[in-house]
Amino acid sequence: MTSYIEISGLVFEVRHGPRRKSFGLTVDRAGELVAHAPAATPEAELRAWVASKLLWVHQKLAQKRETVRNVYPPEFVSGESIFYLGRSYRLRIIDKSRESLRFDGEWFELKRNATPKAAQHFQRWFTDEGGVWLRVRSTELERRSGQAAKKVIVRDLGYRWGSCGKNRTIYFNWRLLQLPIQLIDYVILHEQVHLLHHDHSHRFWQSMDSVLPDWRIRKQELERDWARFSRFAVPL
Repeated sequence: MTSYIEISGLVFEVRHGPRRKSFGLTVDRAGELVAHAPAATPEAELRAWVASKLLWVHQKLAQKRETVRNVYPPEFVSGESIFYLGRSYRLRIIDKSRESLRFDGEWFELKRNATPKAAQHFQRWFTDEGGVWLRVRSTELERRSGQAAKKVIVRDLGYRWGSCGKNRTIYFNWRLLQLPIQLIDYVILHEQVHLLHHDHSHRFWQSMDSVLPDWRIRKQELERDWARFSRFAVPL
């Protein structure tokens, strides 16, 4: 059963870990606040510890708001940059084409009469064409993680980069395809390890240390730099 505590107007989800020996705080992608504590921790003790960390929490929330403010949606004009696998490609508006949007390896070409629905066309392209690359990459990384998904699905996940579902199905956000490959790899391996450990337990992070020793660096880069690559913003 999920429980919550409210401190100074902030609501924290409480997660007790049977093997956890210390307190912890996380500010998730959408700004959700999570307090981690050992099993059977008295609520008063947890409240006192969380209250002592409120300055840190407010700093993290402010950083997330600032990141979102610095993301500007694409205007879909010729010469605009669109990122794919961490590389910047130019957009070219053309008058004649069989397809509303296509990518020739150097340019994204968008048909002029398709510009009113350009965002939808890009989402469909990243989901379909980019999704092919993502599924191949996932298969390659299974040799490192030792965990094979039965199915990889690319779709809109809102605030999340990836998600591990039932029946060994892994979901990835189509926006992920804009990021550099080393950051995509971190998300893929993170979700593959979830096939073995479904929560963020100590065993989960031990497995991450084994399959991707520099995961902490990549995680920090993802949190810090995603907005630099994402023209189709996913809010933190």
